[in-house]
Amino acid sequence: MTALSPLAALWLDVFVNSFLPIVAFWVAGKINPFFFAFAGSLVGFLTLLPFVLKRAYFGLFFRREYLFPLFMIGFFGSALPIILLVSALEYTTPSNAAILSQAEVVYSMILSGIFLKEKITRKQLLGTALVLAGTVMIVLKERFTLRFTGDLIVLLMPISYQVSHLFSKKLKDHVSHVFVASARTFFAASSMFFIFFFYAFFTGFRPGFSPEVFLILLIWGVVLTALNNVLWYRAILNLDLAKSTAIILSYPVFTTLISFFLGMEKIQAYQLFGLFLALSGAMVVTFIVRPEKN
Repeated sequence: MTALSPLAALWLDVFVNSFLPIVAFWVAGKINPFFFAFAGSLVGFLTLLPFVLKRAYFGLFFRREYLFPLFMIGFFGSALPIILLVSALEYTTPSNAAILSQAEVVYSMILSGIFLKEKITRKQLLGTALVLAGTVMIVLKERFTLRFTGDLIVLLMPISYQVSHLFSKKLKDHVSHVFVASARTFFAASSMFFIFFFYAFFTGFRPGFSPEVFLILLIWGVVLTALNNVLWYRAILNLDLAKSTAIILSYPVFTTLISFFLGMEKIQAYQLFGLFLALSGAMVVTFIVRPEKN
């Protein structure tokens, strides 16, 4: 994976991310969100376990300077967003979830400017304004509907992701992307184990397994968690956070097309226009990406 440049890894991750709302839509209403967050993260960690053992990462996970940041990365980067996404897609659609997630570029610009002192350019402001315009258009169009409920839940996800990303950027420069990716899955699974345990204890919930559930967990864990994380950290540890966020958030164009061709939803004109605005904003920022290091 190190053969890929950070920018190439980021664009490959754009394609991988496009399937997140699609698979989560299949899960919504079928698999408990707490169980799915735990099991999906666990499968992701088991996928990366050979690298963890080979490179003796376990000891590093619990070093004083890494423990808290890695826990925050795992919980806010994987565990909480999975719960929010699966819960939201009981009400809204994959394309809406994907488009509204682009609001992350707004949070990213603000937080990275404040905490990471990253320079905010005029083009970045323009791109962010376009993303925000597309997001607001969809939310206002669907107010007072069930979709609106899901849309509001989706808008909480970018905040969670940005907390995770800020802690990622604060890690020492010599930390590898595979280390951070494996730690993220480990702490996501670990935190969700206790949350799911208490949830199951007080509600009496017992997960059921079927070939379909097993297949979904396998796809989510191996591709949408393990591979996704490795690609993302290959990029984010070498590129500006705000600009990386803008590029990754161009994935809704793929999600919208896939969702339409699979018959999951009928794409409305206002969704396409909102997508056009948001994608245009992401593209504006794409052209100003400059690696911080090779």
